[in-house]
Amino acid sequence: MEPPHQERAPTFGEELDLLFMEFMKSDAPYEQCRRELLKLEKRWLQKARTPAQRLAVQRIIAKTLLTEAFGFGMPWKEFGRWLRRIQTLGFRDLGMLVHVTCLYVQALDLFPRQAREAWAMLEDTERRVRRLRRENPLRKEHMEAIAHAKKVARVPPPPPR
Repeated sequence: MEPPHQERAPTFGEELDLLFMEFMKSDAPYEQCRRELLKLEKRWLQKARTPAQRLAVQRIIAKTLLTEAFGFGMPWKEFGRWLRRIQTLGFRDLGMLVHVTCLYVQALDLFPRQAREAWAMLEDTERRVRRLRRENPLRKEHMEAIAHAKKVARVPPPPPR
């Protein structure tokens, strides 16, 4: 007789993916997405065994909520909340910094008062990307993302002071 097959618990990434599939099926509004993502964060923070695991969960949820706030065209009060949270937690890697910065510049039409800060952040991010070796494939990918953000931004960079 075979022992009963034990199913493994889903990983954080798998649970996040399943949640997004539910959001897409139900065409969930932003508020529901935010609520469910924060519940997922709370559950996984309780499961985390180390400070590094806790930080990883917090960063992923904050980045995801920022991305959702961008996608739903949320005002500064909501978008800025997640941007500040990510900045406080720190960026996991250069790719995360590029993603967040590009969203920030592209969303400026909703909060043009933030233009100076957003464009300065983009310039700093671009300098960091340019420091990568030319043969690094991520350099090209990140530079393309930055070029796209500059092209589609509806609020131009402010003049230098």
